[in-house]
Amino acid sequence: MYLTLLFRRICAMLVAVANFIGFSLGINTGNPAPAPDFRVTSYIVGKYVYDISALHSEDFDIITDVILFGCANFTAEGEVVLEKDTLETALNNIRTVIGDRDVSISLNMLGPSYTSDGISWEDDMEQQSIEHNKAFASGVLEENIKEVIEYYDFDGVHFDYEHPIKLKHWNKYSNFLISLDKAMPDRTIGIAVADWNTDISTMAIEAVDYFELMLYDIYDEEDGKHSTAENATNLSHKATMKGIPTEKINFGLPFYARPTDHDAYWYDYRSYYDKLDENNFYYDEELQKSFWFNTPDVIGEKTEYAMQNGFGGVMIWHYTCDLPSTNPDSLLRAIGEVTKDN
Repeated sequence: MYLTLLFRRICAMLVAVANFIGFSLGINTGNPAPAPDFRVTSYIVGKYVYDISALHSEDFDIITDVILFGCANFTAEGEVVLEKDTLETALNNIRTVIGDRDVSISLNMLGPSYTSDGISWEDDMEQQSIEHNKAFASGVLEENIKEVIEYYDFDGVHFDYEHPIKLKHWNKYSNFLISLDKAMPDRTIGIAVADWNTDISTMAIEAVDYFELMLYDIYDEEDGKHSTAENATNLSHKATMKGIPTEKINFGLPFYARPTDHDAYWYDYRSYYDKLDENNFYYDEELQKSFWFNTPDVIGEKTEYAMQNGFGGVMIWHYTCDLPSTNPDSLLRAIGEVTKDN
């Protein structure tokens, strides 16, 4: 079994290298056909859809999978803590708007956090990993997660444990994911990953159903543009070079902008789409910062790339940053137009 999985991983790496070189040189490498069940996965932050009017029925003719975010976390002791009112209200609203459409809904769970009061980002991540490892070793986390997922009849669970920056922490995370898959084999498991930091084990890759590849908070070195099509597509194959099957990967799309100086501001597309210049920039006079946005043409280009290169889908962070898909300037509408044409 292990040798078979190792062989698959080596083969996947070789294919990824070939595709990456071919893309960089403009060579046709015989890219795979679009996935027959191409996913359009959207994170929906619970508190932002507490009012059902924030949701738009037509959007779920495009969205195939929902990840409900910001309503659940787990402690270092392995206990699951819910924002019960927000979770139940948001979930009911989402299900009401979806109606009888076949849309999967998963619950995102955040783990214990830690701050070293500014000592260093690396120390924060190390201490956070230690807290997560306690939860993974608690012996109760898997069953507690299973109980919540089954009680609310979620299709699966997602995790946003993004930066276990040491291999030993990735190994503990991997073992937990394998254990969770055994505890609830009839539910899906998804994890968010960064292009630069994915050291999941081969057996955990088998256990995880979906990888949300966060191809944002990345910048063009020349002019500071945030998550351009060129940068995102160039980086997208790093995950496959780790042995993750492309069809399990959702290509991440930002429905927000960051300033060109990388400062800690996140501006949603919905509020600024009609204020952009001809180059997709918005200049904030008060902050004296420029923000570059992914507009419908950029989102469409990325979606087309994901479809034509065998990715399992795209992933949106996050839903309420956009206009309703009935609006001609909607980013989700741009995704829908590409997926419909393919």
